[in-house]
Amino acid sequence: MDREKIREVLNDLVRKGFVRRVDDQWQIEHAGREEMKRLRREVLESSGRREEVLSYCKEFEELNTWFKDLVTRWQVKNEGGMLVPNDHSDPEYDLAIIRELGELHRKTVDVLEKLSKVLPILKTYITRLNRALNLVMRGKIEYLSGVDVQSYHNIWFELHEGLLRLSGLKRVE
Repeated sequence: MDREKIREVLNDLVRKGFVRRVDDQWQIEHAGREEMKRLRREVLESSGRREEVLSYCKEFEELNTWFKDLVTRWQVKNEGGMLVPNDHSDPEYDLAIIRELGELHRKTVDVLEKLSKVLPILKTYITRLNRALNLVMRGKIEYLSGVDVQSYHNIWFELHEGLLRLSGLKRVE
């Protein structure tokens, strides 16, 4: 999409009260969030596969529990009953977690492939997660949970948030 088209779309969203410009950033307004909620419901209902999508979202929730545990173990280690920050000086420990991430990734892609047959826009998450995993596998460990890059964790969080909103499921803490 070219810059002029983007400007046109954003101006239309401003006119409708869905977004506003604050300094050099765009923020979604309450009306915009409500419109997104309405559109998500519409997409889900018009697919004719609502229950199927909800079952895939529940599958993803199970994977999310595993992922949260994996990221916790990536960030902190249990040493003699004490949780200490993982300084990544133990390559065997890190490699075991990276291998486990590969296994989790395969199962996640299976769920996303099923979901994307109903909601094709979700295919982009497969591509993005693949890229992050490949970078981790090549030794760029910041792509597992780094905050300043398109890390696996950041992409996962975005995906999870979207699936929660789409499905109406509640976050499991």
